[in-house]
Formats: sequence, C-alpha cells, structure tokens
Amino acid sequence: MTQIKQGNLGELWRLSSPMMVSFFSMMLMIFVDRLFLSIYSTEALNGAVQASTLGWVFILSFVTMGAMSEVFVSQYNGAQKYDQLGRPVWQMIWFSVGSIVFFFFLAFVASWMIYDPITKPHEYDFFRIFMLFGPIFTLMTALGGFYIGRGKTKIMQWLGILGNAINICLDPIFIFGIKGYFPSMGTKGAALATGIGTFVEVVILAALFLRRQNREKYGTANFAFCKDLFLKTLKVGLPPSVFVAVEIFAWAVFYHMMAQISPIHILVASVVQSILLLFLFFGMGLEKGVIALVGNFIGAKMPDKVKKVLSSAIKLNLLFMLFASLFLLIKPSFLVDWFYSNPEALELTVDFSSIDLATVKYYTKLGLAMSLFYIFFENVRWAINGALTAAGDTMFLLVAGALSIWFFMLIPTYFFVILPKANIDIAFYIWVFYAFAACAINYMRFLAGKWKQKELLKESEEIPIPVINNEIE
Repeated sequence: MTQIKQGNLGELWRLSSPMMVSFFSMMLMIFVDRLFLSIYSTEALNGAVQASTLGWVFILSFVTMGAMSEVFVSQYNGAQKYDQLGRPVWQMIWFSVGSIVFFFFLAFVASWMIYDPITKPHEYDFFRIFMLFGPIFTLMTALGGFYIGRGKTKIMQWLGILGNAINICLDPIFIFGIKGYFPSMGTKGAALATGIGTFVEVVILAALFLRRQNREKYGTANFAFCKDLFLKTLKVGLPPSVFVAVEIFAWAVFYHMMAQISPIHILVASVVQSILLLFLFFGMGLEKGVIALVGNFIGAKMPDKVKKVLSSAIKLNLLFMLFASLFLLIKPSFLVDWFYSNPEALELTVDFSSIDLATVKYYTKLGLAMSLFYIFFENVRWAINGALTAAGDTMFLLVAGALSIWFFMLIPTYFFVILPKANIDIAFYIWVFYAFAACAINYMRFLAGKWKQKELLKESEEIPIPVINNEIE
C-alpha cells in the first residue's frame, strides 16, 4: 500500500509525475490526430478542431464529475476505511452508465442539428463519433479515482502511454485507409482511433479494479447504488463540472473576439494557445497529486499538513518554470518557427500588406513570454484548487472561477482590446492579470480556512454497506 506521510516535495512529485505523463499523453493524442488530419486535408483539420472544441465542453464536464470518486477514495483511504474504497467509485460508475442517455442523444439526435451533414460533413462525422465515446471517457476517470485517491498514480501513466500508442497506430489506418483493404474515414477515423485507445484503457482499469485482491480488501465488488453517497458526490462534483464548461466557453468567446478584430489577432492568439497547451500537463497533474495528498490528510484528521503540500507544489512549480522558460522565454523560435515555416500558405488567409511576418513573430514570442507568467499563476491556482476540491469546498471554486474569467479576462479584453482595436499584446497582459487575480482569490479562500469545516465522510459513513459475496471470479 502506498504510504502518504509528510506531503513534502518528493512525495508530491511521486504522486503527481505519473499523472503529468498521463495528461501529456492526452494532449499528445489530440496533437497526433490533428497532425494526421492536416495531411489528409485542411477542411478535415478545421472541422475536427471546431467539433472537438465543442465536444470537449460536454465530455470534460462529465469527466470532471466522474473524477470526484478520487476525492472520496482519498479521504476513506486516509481514514483507513479501506473496505469502503469501492463504494464512491461505483457511484461514479453508475453515473457513467447514466451518461449514455445524454451522449447518445448528442450523437444520434443533436449532432445533425448542430452540424449540417451536407455543408459541414467533417464537423458532423467527428462530433457524432466523439460523443459516442463520451461515457467511456467518464468511466475512465471514475475508475481512475480508485488509484489516484490511494496514491497509485503510475497505473494512469502507463495506461496513458498505451492509449497513445494505440491511437498513433490506428490514426493513419482509419484516416487514410488501406487501398483495397480498408476504407478512408477522415475525421470519423480520427475520432474512432481516439475512442478505441481510451476504450482499451478502460477495459484494463476495470479488470484491475475488480481483481480478487481489490474485491476482498477494498470492497470493489460492492456495486450497490447508494443514493445518499451518490447525491453527496454529485454535490461535490457539480460545481467544478459546471465551471469546466463555463471556462471552456469563456475561452471560446475570447478567440471569437480575437477573430473579430483581424486575422492577425486570431492567428497570433491561436499559435500562442497551441504552444501553451503543451505546457498545461504539469499543472493538471500537480492538481491530481495535491488532491490525493490533501484528501488522505483530511481523512486522517491531519489538516495541518495541507500547507506543507501547497508549499511543495509551489517549489515544484518554480522548478518547472525554469524548464518552461527555455522554450517560452529564452529560445521561443524553436517552437514559433514551426507555425510560420510556410509564409506562402499564411498569405492565403492573412493580409501582410499592413504588417510583416517578422512583426507577427515578435507578437507571438511576446505572447509566449507572457504565457510563462500566466502558467506560473495558473499552476499555483490549480494546486490550491486541488486542496479545496479534496476538502469538498467546490461551490466556491465554481462561483469564484466563473466570475474571475468574466470580470478579469473577458470584460477587460472587450474594453481594452476590442473597442479600441488595440494590438494583441494587450490581450496577453490581460491573461497574466486574470491568472494572478484568480489565483489570489483562491489563495485568500484557502487562508480563511473554511475548507476545514467540510466533512464529506460524516454523513456518508453512516450509510449501511451492503454485504456482497467477494469470492466471485
């Protein structure tokens, strides 16, 4: 059994690093899909990007809810109530099963209302197939909570790598086809490859979850639906699930505003965001590590160790900043030149009569430099979010997060960039301001200590545990 004792830098790194690899693998899966589709056709790439952006709004909301199993598992684990670890996981498994109705509605009914199959075939094909795998993505996080909550995060790392390998192998076959043997499916094939890779991960996770050892020790065969525990998990998970949708929508509004000013604005913003995505894995994995540690400490009645966890998170973040600065501040041309390697192609969509390519690159590099500060504050905020989430203080995260992104990013962008038609660099300064303000608000909430008053296990542990035969094979 993984021992969680101190919450120091080494312990946090041990729990977080496998999740960082897992999240990086997820980002890489998206990147590989788009890389192959860019070779297939520009229309297919654009269609998949638009459809996947909308699709992730729905999927990430449900995935965030499914991941709430890790909050309860970590607290039960810290309280040494090992025979109850399977119960919160099963509640989210049932939630995943219930999500079939929602995602199948999107796939078979809503897809053709959102994207016309005739005028937008690439968007329609990708969105429809992507939504069919929505319950699988949700189930993966529900099952993953059993391992993350106990500090067994390496399994998620290796499964992420396996899913990526499957996706990379299937992408060229499904997208381009094999002449005489297998038809070309374009965007539909890209969505299928991603879904199948994730499905294999879920099958392996489920098999491990239901192993005899886990059934006997952790009660993973206690599949009964517990209404009170289910509703309690929904209460904790609904706020962050809603916030995920709000945040993604807000960023979509931001890029829409950039597109309204000029092709230069949206080009630079898109390139900066594409590069920025490659560095988000660290904060996402760090948040999971913090949730695992803090949840265990709260369950073990040791909330005094939580501050040490956050101190360790900040130290790790500073080390990561040194690494990220090589690509975002010191040598940004290494990544920037990939996107501007074909000026002739750029001239088809961007008018360079009023601004030259060198200036576009300058603003892109400036955006990456500002992104370094943005990432620092975001990573700290995610670490604080992990601590508050582990304690169950999620309603605050919803309210504060939703207000922050609108009042500190979108509204300033409208007044200081859109109305005066200012240069794109003003938007990047607003990014940093937003990240700092949102981080500061969450930190003040943490210092206030109200999260210590949350008792997630108090009510749920009174729920009778059904007796189920654990000897099944």
